[in-house]
Amino acid sequence: MKKIYSFWGRFPSLYSVQDIITFLGRAKTIRSRAVRKIGLRKGDKVLEVACGSGRNFPHLVKAVSKDGFILGFDYSQEMLNAAKQLSKQNNWNNIKLVQGDAAQLKITENNFNGVLSILGISAIPGWEKALHRSYSVLRQRGKLVVCDARLFTGFLKLLNPLVKVIYSKFAAWDPSKNIPEKMKEIFGNVEVENLNLGTFFIAVSVKKRK
Repeated sequence: MKKIYSFWGRFPSLYSVQDIITFLGRAKTIRSRAVRKIGLRKGDKVLEVACGSGRNFPHLVKAVSKDGFILGFDYSQEMLNAAKQLSKQNNWNNIKLVQGDAAQLKITENNFNGVLSILGISAIPGWEKALHRSYSVLRQRGKLVVCDARLFTGFLKLLNPLVKVIYSKFAAWDPSKNIPEKMKEIFGNVEVENLNLGTFFIAVSVKKRK
């Protein structure tokens, strides 16, 4: 996984191209929809797990404004370098970038209003621990929103063997993970919206007192 995302981090323009393919041309629509699901307000704090090159930052900055705070966390330093450059180009001064393992999620901040991960959890080896850590850094009533991909169903499932080979090799994607089910186990609740013929989902869990 480290080699894969180090490569994408060094060539963010190529990453943008594969983004178009992966989202079937609806990257901006789906990414912005996932951010809106968090229900962020101006001045809020939000954590993005596996933030990559910062492709969701425009939507997050718009949601929390300059008065809010965004923490971008990623395993790949090359990806974070690209995210740092993007932030600098746009004068986003309210973004902090941290490198590390999402399963450990070693950060000093907590009480986030929301946690976001888009196409990240499915690629994290310790994904279950990452979800647990996301729960622990949220404030009460805070939301975890995970947007990720699924294999084709119906007649298009004939493409699944090829899709698995390509995305496991070039994106460290593991479609066997039942992310919404694990979110429900940890949070006690989950709502799922399916998109792009069922090949994408947005799962939302709210932290409530147990």
